[in-house]
Amino acid sequence: MDMGQFEEAEKFCEVLMRQQQYGKAYLVLDAALWLSYKDFEAVESRIQAATSKGALRPYALEVLGKSFHGRQRWYDAERAFATLAQEDPQSHVAHFWLAIIYNDLHMFGQAIREARLATEFQPNDARAYALLGSILFRSGRFHEASKQYQQALNLTASDVTLNLAPTMSWTTALVRCLTQAGQFDAGVEAIASVADPSLELQVLRADCLLGLGQLAEAERECRRILELDENQVAAVITLTKVVMQQAVPQEHAQLLEAELVKNTNNSELIFLLAQIHGRLGNQQRQEELLAQSQRLQKLHVRSIELIDDVWWQPDNVDGRLELAAIFDELGDSAQAKQWRQAAVGCQQRIKAIQATAP
Repeated sequence: MDMGQFEEAEKFCEVLMRQQQYGKAYLVLDAALWLSYKDFEAVESRIQAATSKGALRPYALEVLGKSFHGRQRWYDAERAFATLAQEDPQSHVAHFWLAIIYNDLHMFGQAIREARLATEFQPNDARAYALLGSILFRSGRFHEASKQYQQALNLTASDVTLNLAPTMSWTTALVRCLTQAGQFDAGVEAIASVADPSLELQVLRADCLLGLGQLAEAERECRRILELDENQVAAVITLTKVVMQQAVPQEHAQLLEAELVKNTNNSELIFLLAQIHGRLGNQQRQEELLAQSQRLQKLHVRSIELIDDVWWQPDNVDGRLELAAIFDELGDSAQAKQWRQAAVGCQQRIKAIQATAP
């Protein structure tokens, strides 16, 4: 069990000793243990008997809701945490997990609302701010997202007892937000605070240097990255952008053509390669690439329209399925899988609500 689960177990033990509800308390503790092993059936068989009224009920609902979430029983998970929030409106746990569930279902408006409540009721929980930041980033609200990631990092820096590991990923997310918002100075500053930045952060530093017009520094950074890992396509793209502001040697067209074979749906790479061929006078190849780029651009525009539509219609299953198909065509299998799962989850949720309607 990780540190958070040890703390959870200690919380249960304290209630057990105070209330002397030995039987039910041990059921909850045992369920929490099985939850750490991801044996969800064992969790639910033990926890159902412990959800009656009493001091243990909030903890039982929490473990049960986490188990339902682990099994992707979205409506049941939502109902468990919504019940907890109804019985204790200031429950940080309830709002935090409702935000996770709605984010998984790509119901971003509801997810943001619940994540904000989680930060209000537990202002020292770095994970709640990071969760809110990730939802805002997915919604295209980069400036707001950067503030949430910065707050999460501030909390981890000021409290060593938090014992949280994902600070590197939060820093990376923060820098992505800053670069998307055009705050390149702030991005470089954030990366400088990391003792041993990852390759991804180093590529982002090159992007920031390019954005600041520091071409020589950006080029050196990209070349150093490619010496460490020649497959860093993001570094290749940034390097080519730098070189294009100086000259367009044939070697960079060849380099990007080779990358295109491995990344056939990278719209940024395709458009950049089309620009290079145009400057080299290869008109036919430029037209082919521009046609391909326009097709991908239309898919991107449609995806933005659909995401906006899903925002206002959280039960739009067809929209989620169309988004999954678009991301399949774009070659982003991870995004496609997420949208397909979100569609299935929303369908389950709708059916469950309809089944319980009077």
